[in-house]
Amino acid sequence: MFGLNLLKVTNHGNSIENLKDSGITVTSSGLIIVFAMLVLLVIILTVFGFIMSRLSGGQKKVKQPKIEKKVEPVSVPVVTATAATEDDDVIAAISAAVMMMYEGTGKTPVIRSIRPAQKGVRSAWATAGVMNNTRPF
Repeated sequence: MFGLNLLKVTNHGNSIENLKDSGITVTSSGLIIVFAMLVLLVIILTVFGFIMSRLSGGQKKVKQPKIEKKVEPVSVPVVTATAATEDDDVIAAISAAVMMMYEGTGKTPVIRSIRPAQKGVRSAWATAGVMNNTRPF
């Protein structure tokens, strides 16, 4: 048998050549045993995974949503002339940002209202800083 011959170490004195030969034999047999066990472990895990997938009913196919081709951009309604131009610029910037977020998804967003943030409430950055500095270990 091949494996038994590799593990066989002969003792013919204490010469350097005999020690080198036994070192090579021990090293090669160790490498063969390690890689053989790795291959055996991979085979066992593959068979176990196959058995478990059969017992659980197999893999269920998930339907991929159909992605439509590029959707025509929706026109934004014109704001009346009574509003200030600064407010128009803010509304246009917010509308453009929302439209860019939904670009390519096939969904058309609807902006119902735009209000200024409440005074006295922390900003998003301040809230993130507080949460980062007070989170439990």
